[in-house]
Amino acid sequence: MNYIQLKDVSKYWGTTKAVENLNIEIKKGEFVIFLGPSGCGKSTTLRLIAGLEEVSSGQIEIDGKNVNNTDPANRNVSMVFQSYALFPHLNVAENIIFGLKVRKVEKNERNSRLVKVAEIVGLEDLLKRKPSELSGGQRQRVALARAIISDNPICLMDEPLSNLDAKLRHQMRVEIRELQKKLGITMIYVTHDQTEAMSMADKIVLMNEGHIVQQGKPKELFENPSHMFTAKFLGNPPMNIIETEHDGESHFINHNGEKIDFRQDNKKDLVFGLRPEDIQVSDKGIKCHVNFLDYQGSETIINTTLGIHEINIKTDSKKTDDLNQEIHIKWNTKDIKVFEK
Repeated sequence: MNYIQLKDVSKYWGTTKAVENLNIEIKKGEFVIFLGPSGCGKSTTLRLIAGLEEVSSGQIEIDGKNVNNTDPANRNVSMVFQSYALFPHLNVAENIIFGLKVRKVEKNERNSRLVKVAEIVGLEDLLKRKPSELSGGQRQRVALARAIISDNPICLMDEPLSNLDAKLRHQMRVEIRELQKKLGITMIYVTHDQTEAMSMADKIVLMNEGHIVQQGKPKELFENPSHMFTAKFLGNPPMNIIETEHDGESHFINHNGEKIDFRQDNKKDLVFGLRPEDIQVSDKGIKCHVNFLDYQGSETIINTTLGIHEINIKTDSKKTDDLNQEIHIKWNTKDIKVFEK
């Protein structure tokens, strides 16, 4: 049984569409990430689940119950915001237990939960500090602690790591994932960062312009994109998209006077995709000119031109030490992805 379910959910502000006809199924204990560019509707969807926005049409169910008209306080959800939203005049302990005090949870119970949660998120020695005396990572831990101390089975997180530097983001990604597994909570996490999504999620819901483009396991979206948007959004660098000519029998490109076949197919309106890591530099093959190299440590991105398309090739940096301006490339036809134009 699905624990959280969105059925044909839409949200409009007047005539402006925020999200439209969303259908999402989330199992209990699952870590689901809403991924997409700014303005795609992912945060709006999170707020609809939380009850901070009203559904224009459709239905949201939590644990089998329609919650469209249920007050946010009664949906059994906690929320972590991008801005931390800590009270500057309260210390760490007071910030963490604030929600429990509002709900009039008994003092001994509050203190017992505080000790347990502070240990889980590593704040035992910082409970008397004010937010201004904390680093960005420590403030984020306070926000996390405040969310999980409520013991709600669902935690919603809206781009919680966007204010942190790259090293701290990596550390917090690991900690949040471990915390979610340890507590067994159902977590829905919003981000525009594909690295966060690919490394943390059990399931990704990829969105664009208020619609769901594709949803599934990270590996599935990366290896089998069903839409060009998925192909171009996931991957660093993203998939090379190649438009071809058609002679009535096959799809091909003209490259330096040479005809390079991509696929025998009578359908004209097809576009082809190749992941940069699926293209190999070889001793023989298609001759290309190197435009530039992008050194990224253990890997290097080679930018070259194939026909009229600039494409990227990802390869081991050790293999690029002796590269000339001319290289030969090849690929396996099974790695070519096909999209409707």
